[in-house]
Amino acid sequence: MKESKGMSMNQKEELRTQNMIRFIEAARELIDQEGLESLSIRKIAEKAGFHNSTIYLYFRDMDHLVMLATLKHFTDYSRSLARLSRQNLPPLDNFFAIWSFFGHTVFRSPHIFYNFFFGKHSDNLTDIMEEYYAIFPEEKEEYSALIGIMYYGKNITERCYRLLESLLDCEGLRIGRDNLEMVNEIIVSFLKFLLEEKCQDPESDPGIMNHRLLEMIKYVTGA
Repeated sequence: MKESKGMSMNQKEELRTQNMIRFIEAARELIDQEGLESLSIRKIAEKAGFHNSTIYLYFRDMDHLVMLATLKHFTDYSRSLARLSRQNLPPLDNFFAIWSFFGHTVFRSPHIFYNFFFGKHSDNLTDIMEEYYAIFPEEKEEYSALIGIMYYGKNITERCYRLLESLLDCEGLRIGRDNLEMVNEIIVSFLKFLLEEKCQDPESDPGIMNHRLLEMIKYVTGA
């Protein structure tokens, strides 16, 4: 639907949101049907009922649109986090529960989450998520303070670092302020390696991938 010169600002903004939703839902359906690797601007625009170039009126590029379209895959993870945030677990248990939920999710959709955490717009996660929840406010969940801080970190490195900080007061671990950044870099690098491996070998067991991730985190933290 095209904008009319007689529209009010509110009407134009509402139409803009509706058109963005059409593009996002078209991209989402194509990703679910054909996979992220087969996606193209032409396919998305055709399915949404627009000309190819119209996408750039609403999104910076296709990667921006893909980020918004794939955030739907965070729904189950988000709901698990919301439930987890109400359990008031001890810091160490909470830390590994979050990582377990995370691994269970990402290794089942590796291409999507690799793009999400290590793709072109991966350093703008907070802005992308705020934009998404402005379009789909009904999907936003409430979290505890700790999970909220981790969930809305700028990128995967910052998110993981904030979560790792929750263990600083736990006794008997091998982490402190002096090595926190190094430990975090090891965790994020191994996560990236496992996602790349899973993308290259789709038949590999996601449960085993998650186990490898958790075992490595236990080793580097001394848990």
